[in-house]
Amino acid sequence: MRARLIDPRDARSEDVAPTYRVLFWANATTCEEWELTATDLDDALSWISSNAAGRTHSLWAATGADEQACIVRLRGVDPPAPAGAFPLWAAEMR
Repeated sequence: MRARLIDPRDARSEDVAPTYRVLFWANATTCEEWELTATDLDDALSWISSNAAGRTHSLWAATGADEQACIVRLRGVDPPAPAGAFPLWAAEMR
C-alpha cells in the first residue's frame, strides 16, 4: 500500500449516493449480479453478509449514466474464468 497527502480540490465531481453492484459467483463463469441503491457502504456490506450463502462475492461502486457507468471494485475478487470461458454477461457484450 502507498499513502500520500492529496489536495482535495483535484476532484472534478463527486457522487454522494453511488449505486453499488454485488456479484455473487456460483463458479468461475456464472454469477448473479445485484444492484443496490439508496444505501450506504455499511448497509451494503451487511446485505452481502445476509445474502452471500457461502458464495464468493465482489462489491463495486458504480457512478455515471446507466449506459456508460464507471465501476470501481471496492472488495473481493472475481474468480478467474477458465481459458476460453466468459461470464454470461460478457457473451452479450460481444
